Amino acid sequence: PSPPCRRRRRPHRLPRRRLRAHPMFLALGACSQPGLKACGAGFDHFPFCNHSLPLDQRVWDLVSRIDDSVKPNLLTARGHRMHTGGRQALPKLGVPSYYWGSNCLHSSMFANCTTDGRCSQSFPSNTAWAATFDRRLMRQMAAVVGRETRAGWNLGSWLDDGLNGAGLDCWGPVLNMNRDPRWGRNGEGGAEDPYLMGQLGTAWTRGLQQGDPEIAREAASQYTLVAVTLKHFDANSLEDSDGFTRHTVDVNVSRQLLTDYYWPAFRAPIREAGALGVMCSYNAVNGLPACASPVMKAAREAWGFQGYVTSDTDSVADVWRAHRYKRTAEEASCVALREGGTDVDSGNTYYHSLLSGVRSGRCSISDVDRALFNTFRVRFKLGLFDPKAGNPYWQLGEADIGTAASRALNRHAAAASLVLLQNPTSRRDD
Repeated sequence: PSPPCRRRRRPHRLPRRRLRAHPMFLALGACSQPGLKACGAGFDHFPFCNHSLPLDQRVWDLVSRIDDSVKPNLLTARGHRMHTGGRQALPKLGVPSYYWGSNCLHSSMFANCTTDGRCSQSFPSNTAWAATFDRRLMRQMAAVVGRETRAGWNLGSWLDDGLNGAGLDCWGPVLNMNRDPRWGRNGEGGAEDPYLMGQLGTAWTRGLQQGDPEIAREAASQYTLVAVTLKHFDANSLEDSDGFTRHTVDVNVSRQLLTDYYWPAFRAPIREAGALGVMCSYNAVNGLPACASPVMKAAREAWGFQGYVTSDTDSVADVWRAHRYKRTAEEASCVALREGGTDVDSGNTYYHSLLSGVRSGRCSISDVDRALFNTFRVRFKLGLFDPKAGNPYWQLGEADIGTAASRALNRHAAAASLVLLQNPTSRRDD
């Protein structure tokens, strides 16, 4: 299901006009491939391939057929490098491997380009788009990012090594509060107002997952265009200060401050737009490492969250190594999975320690299966287990990347984000 990626020669001639802003891509070969779906010929007899059945029934049918030995690698964001082929496929079930972790903060896969010279749009960064105060513009930008991400997935002709744009889940936007200019990642954040961040996060989620309602094929689709992953949950506002880092800091925040200030940016996109993904952060909050905290798990009921949760880059390891909340990787894996509801580990801890944690009784295989259900449910909603003919997003391609309309929208967004302060000229009497 997942053929090896072979390096291609650089195209003989690439249009200079389109690659002028991306000269580094000229020196890179391509090593990506078109996105693959499950349930192809010879495998479509499985109940999970029957798109007339209820969604949850189909997902559980698939999970029930997966051998326990491969489950940790399925819950490892990009697959473990020691695993043959990296990402985990299920060849006996006709299910290709999948890459969790395409970063889309304000562009599709860091403004990638295809081998024919078509480059996706890089919109103004998050602080700039927050300064527009424009929900409609936010949704339009996100819809372009989603459309170009889908088109690149279909084409498989990105000029980089293929690993940055291999999935249909976008890790972004950053919805942390820009409460202090000394925080090292304000450029990825947005603003200091929780209501504004919640509204912009909602608009971005709708655009990325549902597209632009003014485009007929997107308005009519029952599938998710691209799955959003809101980050970083939560109170993640420190990089390195006074001997603490983002990996070791324990943020002491009152329940009122969490409810009124830190949570609205995440709560609104989940409740109002059906956000399908959340990333838990490195830090601890009130003594609990974010990825082991029951708050996000409780949000499934309180906020109606029906997506998946991923860790930041092996923040599951921080549960025991940095925060000393647990003594071993086994304990950390199980508490993150069982108590924190962290479905995907963007690191190696689950791969090495999750099954041993199950064998020792710290968590159960049903906890593992619940995480698999949450992740595969997203892939089903993306239409990766249904016939291509019924999903208009499989038709996106070269003509949908770097269009004149998206470039015009980019220019408009840049202009709308500018805040010009000018002191009037006046005569002073000295």
